[in-house]
Amino acid sequence: MITRLPSLVCIFAASAGTVALAAPPAIPFPDPYNSETRGNPMSAAEAARSFDLPKGFRVSVFAAEPDVRQPIAMAFDTRGRLWVAENYTYAEAKVNFATNLNDRILVFEDADGDGRFDKRTVFWDQAKILTSVLPADGGVFAMCPPQLLFIPDRNGDDVPDGEPEVLLDGFTTTTGNRHTFANGLKWGPDGWLWGRVGISSQARIGRPGTSDDERVVMNGGIWRYHPRRRVVEAVCHGTTNPWGLDWNEVGEPFFINTVIGHLWHAIPGAHFKRMHGEDVNPHSYELIDQHADHYHFDTGKGWGASRAQTDGSPATASDELGGGHAHAGLMIYQGQNWPERWRGRLFTLNFHGRRVNQERLERSGSGYVARHEPDFLRVGDPWFRGLDLLPGPDGGVFISDWSDTGECHDHDGVHRASGRIYKVTFGEPKKIKLPNFRALADDKLIALLFDANKRDRFLPNGRQAATTCRRRAQRCRLNLTSKPAARANCARSGR
Repeated sequence: MITRLPSLVCIFAASAGTVALAAPPAIPFPDPYNSETRGNPMSAAEAARSFDLPKGFRVSVFAAEPDVRQPIAMAFDTRGRLWVAENYTYAEAKVNFATNLNDRILVFEDADGDGRFDKRTVFWDQAKILTSVLPADGGVFAMCPPQLLFIPDRNGDDVPDGEPEVLLDGFTTTTGNRHTFANGLKWGPDGWLWGRVGISSQARIGRPGTSDDERVVMNGGIWRYHPRRRVVEAVCHGTTNPWGLDWNEVGEPFFINTVIGHLWHAIPGAHFKRMHGEDVNPHSYELIDQHADHYHFDTGKGWGASRAQTDGSPATASDELGGGHAHAGLMIYQGQNWPERWRGRLFTLNFHGRRVNQERLERSGSGYVARHEPDFLRVGDPWFRGLDLLPGPDGGVFISDWSDTGECHDHDGVHRASGRIYKVTFGEPKKIKLPNFRALADDKLIALLFDANKRDRFLPNGRQAATTCRRRAQRCRLNLTSKPAARANCARSGR
């Protein structure tokens, strides 16, 4: 249910910095409850000390409970602030979704660059089944299956201007494998909004009111949406449950998966192998297999045997192979903070193995193959449930931790009182000052796209810069020969 949004009017001091909270909303934010009964996790500081990292790397606690809980997704805006989706409605298996609770969107700012947030803002706290958040020009996209929403904030003051607009619907949720629901909003280098959906959530995607025969049918795979033209299309079909997506230095997309293979090159128009069920095209045959040359579990014993043991430790049969069958989050590192040897490598969180797997992408024929490399890091905290990893503007990498026991089905209940976000850096990262992308003249904005050092330094904002270029071109029909006054006027208008 969509309700009128509250205004943010109260600021007070808290232990971690300045916290901006909403005034009492028309519908109060329900108090989340725990249904998991195995106690509480170790402190965030102790958990950070349990990280086993390569020499020269260090980890800091960027945020932890009570300031962040149940972090299901993250994204950076062009100001270098971290937006976090908190999901409280994902419930234990017998409940499915606890829609008596709400989910919310938070904004964290680290003004002094010390690896710990200074300011926390509650942007919206009336969401249901929130799986992803993505800030954009003029507002924020939120994936709340069965809908893709846009929350307007035209002046960028972190106060919603009104009720969310439903852009797309048809992202069906399921009462079975509910963790296959639509997720993972991310800007692509093509200026489209990309997302993911699993095979048990049989999506029929379209704008509200679209007839069934005009909807995009997906039973698992990757989709994209053009926010200006309002067009949605399938990129590729199949696999099991994609929960991570990124692009390499030449713009080729890759996504992470579970059970039947973990790494796939998201070839447009491709139809991939499936864990179960039929492909959307009944005439498909010889479905494409994964693009890794290995598995992270013992396929002879089956994927079920790769689940973590009852004490949270990795299954013995899978430990040396990579930790298990389930993965979340995917990052192809292109930042400046980590040493050169790590640039271009693919990293993913191994859910049961409590570690970050590392892959080396190599060209093979007309595509790619992923080779197994030593795990990048391991975490000793038995409650660690990594969901996402994301490079920040200074090149440090942020890792979200759901912080719970059990596994993704949550048969043992949900511990809603915990959650952490860690930051992994090599030594002390250089402090950078991001430009005001909206105010940059066209020629300066375009120059960023062709300067390798600056483009890498401003990741992940480079894609937003590219999108800003496209939007200005679409709205003002500008090019490099346009009159300077016209370019300046378009820049000031934020187009």
